[in-house]
Amino acid sequence: MRKLFIQFFLLLFVCFMVMAMLVGLVYKVTAERAGRQSLDDLMKSSLSLMRSELREIPLKDWNKTIATLDLNLSFQLHIEPLDKRDLGNRLNKRLRAGEIIALDDEYTFLQRIPRSHYVLAVGPVPYLFYLHQMRLLDLALLILIGLSLALPVFLWMRPHWKDLLKLENAAQRLGSGHLDERTHFDPTSSLSRLGVAFNQMADNISTLIVSKKLLIDGIAHELRTPLVRLRYRLAMSDNLTESEQLALNRDIGQLEALIDELLTYARLDRPQVSLNLEPIDLPAWLTAKVMDMRLIHSERVIELDIPHCGDFGAVDLRLMERVLDNLVNNALRYSTQRLRIGLWFDGDNACLQVEDDGPGIPLEERARVFEPFVRLDPSRDRATGGCGLGLAIVHSIALAYQGSISVDASSLGGASFRFCWPVKDLYSLTIDQDDSK
Repeated sequence: MRKLFIQFFLLLFVCFMVMAMLVGLVYKVTAERAGRQSLDDLMKSSLSLMRSELREIPLKDWNKTIATLDLNLSFQLHIEPLDKRDLGNRLNKRLRAGEIIALDDEYTFLQRIPRSHYVLAVGPVPYLFYLHQMRLLDLALLILIGLSLALPVFLWMRPHWKDLLKLENAAQRLGSGHLDERTHFDPTSSLSRLGVAFNQMADNISTLIVSKKLLIDGIAHELRTPLVRLRYRLAMSDNLTESEQLALNRDIGQLEALIDELLTYARLDRPQVSLNLEPIDLPAWLTAKVMDMRLIHSERVIELDIPHCGDFGAVDLRLMERVLDNLVNNALRYSTQRLRIGLWFDGDNACLQVEDDGPGIPLEERARVFEPFVRLDPSRDRATGGCGLGLAIVHSIALAYQGSISVDASSLGGASFRFCWPVKDLYSLTIDQDDSK
């Protein structure tokens, strides 16, 4: 909001200064024209006066005589030789031609006395000195008036400023997942209609999210019931061979897994996901998980790389386990022989990486793998297992952790998925929560 105030004030200040300078320019041209005419009259009158008063006195004695005269002037008149001052070629030519020459630094005017080698010097003229000082004063007053515009601008913007801050805070809270956030303005506020529109938008968003949750929960419940019945009838049936029963059970299992994945994805696909953070020994936990994987998948070579064995802070163990399982299952699905699982620090972030020696992912398709139900090529179809939501769930968990998930080429020849999250922030959050208890 400070930026808005500065922009508005600078715009008003520049416009004021431009208009003041334009008015001053017109005044300057008019005043200089009138001043030049007055100066010509002054010099002519002075020359005429001296000639009438000093007609009988030799020109070289005029200065002595002028000093004794009481002319009642606020400036001095005196005669000096034409070549007394070093004026330069241009000013000398103008002076010899009879023009009036102004010496701004001395506040003095010069004009040649006709048919002589002398000039009439008028000055210093106090008016010119004060005029010069007034120019500085005018500039200072202009700047002061321009700066004083900040007060009415601030008084005008202050209520708008407060309302905009209120609206900004409400929008941030709504965006962070507080769906019950609403804002209310005084009816006289200029933003009252905007506040009403914001509340309507928040109501619509809240309704859509609640409806989505109810719809997914309802669909999951309605699908599970016939699946349970189907599995029960399949077990009671004697008309199917063992291979047919295994195939049907596998299909039913995939449907049940799809329902579970949909529910998980729906819970994570929202602006704010609460994390049940707890400090754990993540390297030890990961080592135990990898040992179990090696027992289950003995036909694969599963490598473990943990170069840093420090404190990885607090994590939501349930979500972290889901991340590891989804990434490892994805790697097992497309690998041929080898997997590599790594855990290390990258600055203030921790990174969990899973690599495989499979076909890899083309560079132009890597951003799409985190979209739900996206299958890139025939080598990654439903026949290899999975329901197309595993990586989308990992992406949602990364957002909940305020972290990131990325995919690159692996040195093993396949894909390398890297899940990173800020260890320091989450650990600090856990300490704050413990202190508040």
